[in-house]
Amino acid sequence: MRSIRTLCGLRVLAMAIVPALGAVLIAPNLARAAITDIRITAVGPSAEGRRKALEARSYERVTGVARGELDPADPRNRVIVNLDLAPRNARGKVEYEADFDLLRPVGGGNRKLIYDVTNRGRKFFTHWVMDGAPANANDPLSREDAGNALHLRQGYTLVWSGWDPDAPLRNKGMSIRVPVAMRDGQPIVRRIRDEFQSGTRGPVVGEFRLSYESATTDQGRATLTVRRAETDPRTVVPPTEWRFNDARTLQVTTPGSAGSGPAVGSVYELHYPARNPWVLGVGYAATRDLARSRYANADSRGAPNPAGPGIRHALAIGISQSGRYLRDHIGDGFNRDESDRKVFDGVLAHISGVGRVFMNAEFGQPFRTNTQHEDHLYPENSFPFSAARSTDPVTGASGALLRGDGFDPLLIEVNTATEYWQKGASLLHTDPAGTRDLELPPGARVYLVAGTQHGGRVGL
Repeated sequence: MRSIRTLCGLRVLAMAIVPALGAVLIAPNLARAAITDIRITAVGPSAEGRRKALEARSYERVTGVARGELDPADPRNRVIVNLDLAPRNARGKVEYEADFDLLRPVGGGNRKLIYDVTNRGRKFFTHWVMDGAPANANDPLSREDAGNALHLRQGYTLVWSGWDPDAPLRNKGMSIRVPVAMRDGQPIVRRIRDEFQSGTRGPVVGEFRLSYESATTDQGRATLTVRRAETDPRTVVPPTEWRFNDARTLQVTTPGSAGSGPAVGSVYELHYPARNPWVLGVGYAATRDLARSRYANADSRGAPNPAGPGIRHALAIGISQSGRYLRDHIGDGFNRDESDRKVFDGVLAHISGVGRVFMNAEFGQPFRTNTQHEDHLYPENSFPFSAARSTDPVTGASGALLRGDGFDPLLIEVNTATEYWQKGASLLHTDPAGTRDLELPPGARVYLVAGTQHGGRVGL
């Protein structure tokens, strides 16, 4: 099969891929993007600021907030759900601000940028790709945090930013502030579904946090059900066995496996009137505009670009949820900015299967991903699946993840055996009916890391 290759490690793969992607593609364009203001909050040495520590270069770390604005009338932004319902400034634009963090080489580097998409607010690159200390992945300062420092020794600038307004902020997680949609000046209220489990992917908990604020804490306006497994029938939980602690917190008092509280492993489902949906698709545009602004010398106030001048190429890597995020970034056209420029020259999506992110929707929930029993009824996988063009046998629609509009990045997708069992990875290189292999376009590659699990990497 020509469309799939097998390799035995993410680090080996990254060593081969990142330099190859960075060696091609486009010349810089210094036109100003939609980032209007870069506010730097701290500048300090990274990896103890010592050249010896990185064997070749000294690095410094820059943290801050990037402010931007979007034009709802721009065709490139119309894909953002409810952007037309967001508050606007005096210029008729929609504003947002995102946390950012970067490591830049002191004295100049190789003029290439790697954008590591955060996963639930967390940075992955130093830990997953450079074998850095996992405990400080969100706060990389020491020599141990840099791991083998492979990409730092090569002179890359590393960049992170927030894209999910509800991402956890503990342990220096990264987030974004986006507007809430309003309709005719009034809050949007709609009945939605929230699903909860205790002690499966996360710790055992005594209460659940709602994805959105409930419009009322009146139990009569909501319904809570429970089932032991995904395919089991739902049982209504009596109102005497649960309550709203507040508009974002649900308390379950049904006796469970560990005493009073949610039964560990059971699937709880709440239907309730939620209000104030974020305009979540702004997160994609913020990534787009922050990445492209690295080619500009300064923001609108004249403040210097913190990445430094002369960045020629931008690459992106996403792991698991953030790999699915990058598939949305490509498929929804966010690799083309408001000035008709390419954003990322190359993209590496790792262990994301054929998934997307339930984000660019009213009352979206970006953290959702289905496993054995969780989150089966949330949108995650949708046609088109592959970079190659294929036909959906259900709807008859034809399409491909790559858009063929001149703004596609070079795309590498890597998956383990887990994603073949659980995340539909075979659809990256076979047609949806499973009857034939697909011929990938020249700018796409698919790899299998055989015989390992979703979180498999060096040392695990």
